[in-house]
Amino acid sequence: MTKPGLADLISSPLNVRSPDATERITAALAEHGVAVFDGVNDRTALLRLATQLGSIATHPHSDPSGITTITTRPGPLRAGAAAFTDRDLTPHTDRSSLPYPPALVLAVCARAAPRGGESLLVNGRAVHATLSAQAPEAVADLAGERNVLFGGAAGHLGSVFEPQPEGRVAIRLRMDELAQFSPRTQRWLPQLRQAILDHSDALALPAGRGYVVNNRWWLHGRHHFTGDRMMWRVLLDPPPGRITPGFLPEHSSTLRDHRPATADTT
Repeated sequence: MTKPGLADLISSPLNVRSPDATERITAALAEHGVAVFDGVNDRTALLRLATQLGSIATHPHSDPSGITTITTRPGPLRAGAAAFTDRDLTPHTDRSSLPYPPALVLAVCARAAPRGGESLLVNGRAVHATLSAQAPEAVADLAGERNVLFGGAAGHLGSVFEPQPEGRVAIRLRMDELAQFSPRTQRWLPQLRQAILDHSDALALPAGRGYVVNNRWWLHGRHHFTGDRMMWRVLLDPPPGRITPGFLPEHSSTLRDHRPATADTT
């Protein structure tokens, strides 16, 4: 079920051609950690929007401009490469193996799938609040230092919930074969997965529509799909002070009622 607030963002995407588009997207990111937009119909428009929001961060799979094209690719599946297939993609944060992951993830649908391929957005603040209310010990363990190895032997040893200045919390997560959880944190993975499922929203993006998320606040993923779907992704670091990493924790008493997501994954 789509939560209040995000429902409005999904039903009324921001038009990137509006003169105040950058300001409105930045305001939505500050308030909600996410913005949904429309009108990015080619790579030129994508790069224009990206550079208005921040500096482009390169990725091993990006082209020289910084755009990563995500579509079905033939051949055997390498460790951690589920994003480049037609399979389900577990919600995660990008570049978790880096000490300082990019602050923003910008994704645009270049070509929609005939069936499936819905993007998944998960509010990390809501996940944190649910675990705080149901299993406070889980939050404490998942926030413990050096409890998860992200990205293999050469990756980053850290935590799922990282304390930030001014009481904020930043989320860092992947749950594939390139994440190794300590016994102390591994015992909480069923509760963590359930909280993620409960707070998942599915977006069926038509061509030209996309989203940008605070990479230390929101998780993103995908339902599996059939056909020749294509997404463009750009990782960004905004100017200092524009976007604050992470989120302010939500008190358990202010949690909104919700039901587990039941989006069709066929």
